[in-house]
Amino acid sequence: MSFRSWPQLARLSNAPTIVSNTLVGWTIGMRPAGGADWDGIVSTTVAMLLLYIGGMALNDVMDVEIDRRERPGRPIPSGAISRYSATLFVVACFAIALGLLARRDWMALAYGFVLMVAIILYNALHVRHAASVILMGLCRGLVYLTAALAAGGTPQWSVLALFAAAIVMYVLLFSLIARRETGLGKMRFEEIVVLAPMFAVIFAEFVPSSAAAWMTILGRGAFLLWTLGIAVYVRSPQRDLGRAVGWWIAGIALLDLYHLTRLDQPLAALIAGACSALALAGQRWIAGS
Repeated sequence: MSFRSWPQLARLSNAPTIVSNTLVGWTIGMRPAGGADWDGIVSTTVAMLLLYIGGMALNDVMDVEIDRRERPGRPIPSGAISRYSATLFVVACFAIALGLLARRDWMALAYGFVLMVAIILYNALHVRHAASVILMGLCRGLVYLTAALAAGGTPQWSVLALFAAAIVMYVLLFSLIARRETGLGKMRFEEIVVLAPMFAVIFAEFVPSSAAAWMTILGRGAFLLWTLGIAVYVRSPQRDLGRAVGWWIAGIALLDLYHLTRLDQPLAALIAGACSALALAGQRWIAGS
């Protein structure tokens, strides 16, 4: 077993984007007054990370036969981690995550359970059904919902719904492109590449914001420039779709940055920007997809 085996199993490089997702949900759901609930923020973030890590490990557990043929270097088919150990790891991650959410609020626990079920269903169906990408998008939206309910306040449901719709649409569209890797040059998915960030921003624009205009312009600009830059790269002859998918995943945190600017949370937006940078740096060590 190498030092990288478990981080590879968990696709740990993408984990910072879960932190930024949690920040958005928590900000929408937090109590309007009072000091920061650091214990709650930390325990909710850990719970979301454990659900993500468990889901990534479950993907390798359920796809082991495919990986033996197509990706023999993955931790389970290479023998670095046994399938049994990986399965125990998944169960432990899910159980601890739900336990942490139970400490916060029963509704947070309920939505966390729904998120866990969506993760399991995606892993069970993604090889056979292209429509399973809807579940992948819903998983990200459910992170917002679960974190908002764990915050203990009264969530702004309209804001939560619009931001969740934005991230679901973004993840859904780039996941569709990733599934068509071999046929991208023949099929006209370039239009979807360009539309993905546009749809995400349109949803977010319906959220009323009291933040300074310059802040939201910077947040919107950072997200759009990043994702449109990827679109240009994907349409170029030297494209590497695997790399582009990793960049799109890192862009999730930039979408969170934009959401946090609209929520007038500049410090949290900076943290989201740092999460995007961490995801990119991590992908140099652990592949993001």
